[in-house]
Amino acid sequence: MPLRYENLDPTTRRHALAELDADLADGAFHASGWLRPAATPEYQRLLRDALRYYDDQWLEERVGDLLMDFETRRTPSGGQTTAKLPDGAPRLLAEMDFNRYYMRGLGLRALEEGREVVEVYRARLSLDPRPESAALEGQRLAATAVLAQLRPADADVVAPSLGQPNSGLSLRLV
Repeated sequence: MPLRYENLDPTTRRHALAELDADLADGAFHASGWLRPAATPEYQRLLRDALRYYDDQWLEERVGDLLMDFETRRTPSGGQTTAKLPDGAPRLLAEMDFNRYYMRGLGLRALEEGREVVEVYRARLSLDPRPESAALEGQRLAATAVLAQLRPADADVVAPSLGQPNSGLSLRLV
């Protein structure tokens, strides 16, 4: 089930696409380690199509064949091990990337419209949300800060004020 994006309309989509295009032009696009290396251009194309016309569920339905079967993980002792990707890997990847560009696009839109803040809301129903995610609901954040937080060099790092991956949180205009 896709996240419920309250402001996913042509204006927000245009800004989200501008953010993706800027990352691609600057070489700043972060390809997940779950993607097969040769699949990155196809994933970028699918992500762009999803941002332009569809949603995270549409993207999820198309990325499964682009993912590796296994990943390398660090062990608590500092070593490495190989593990099978989680069953929900396509959903996690699609939701995380689509939502990141949606939120960046929304931040740009807010600034363009003279709005200074955006609001955190629960975009996916959760019967037992993480306490740290529940505490974020309703918080208003400066749009400039959101953009700064969502444009880090390491896209696997999620800004603490926007929750953990798979939190079900997103942003909306105030």
